[in-house]
Amino acid sequence: MENRRSMILCDIGNSRMHICEGEEVIHCSHDEGIERYGEREDLFFICVNEAVRREIKKKKLPWTDLSHRHRLETAYKGLGIDREAACLGVEEGVVVDAGSAITVDIMEKGRHLGGWIWPGIRAMLESYRNISEKLSVSLDPDLSLDRLPLDTGDAIGFAILAPIAALTEKYAPGKRIVVTGGDAVIVAKALPDAEIDETVVFRGMKKLIKDNEC
Repeated sequence: MENRRSMILCDIGNSRMHICEGEEVIHCSHDEGIERYGEREDLFFICVNEAVRREIKKKKLPWTDLSHRHRLETAYKGLGIDREAACLGVEEGVVVDAGSAITVDIMEKGRHLGGWIWPGIRAMLESYRNISEKLSVSLDPDLSLDRLPLDTGDAIGFAILAPIAALTEKYAPGKRIVVTGGDAVIVAKALPDAEIDETVVFRGMKKLIKDNEC
């Protein structure tokens, strides 16, 4: 593979773009990302938002799409390219991506064993608001999972975070846990010894580029 020191990596999610340029990671809207990097021929991207993909194609941007260049060893059907890239960036342990959705994937010796999906924190809080105004709360970032909740706000936060901790411990006890995504700081507090790493997807993308000789 040729020298890619100026290579830009872009993870296009459902609600935001996440862009790695050199050592810097920026988060921006889809429109802002297209406006800023639209002419860059050294941009490689993965995308789970089909509307944005159509916009990229319509504008004939000179970007390289890695979304269909899979290499992860897995029996999982329909694994999103964003999850695949994150798993490639870890190889051993648990990957938790806390974004618009919360995904948990378990890796062992470079092989993906499986995983699951929850709605993201914002989506879950909104679902409570849709039930009743009395359930319209914010999630306390300092919520403790070591005791039963005694008010509605803590009860909802507990219901959101405790299953993440419990299922991760059940299916991957003692494994390294890497958390990424916009709500990584909140989710990581529910997972003892978890690492927060916003570059994990980009490390996986670099492997896709190398293995596909892009």
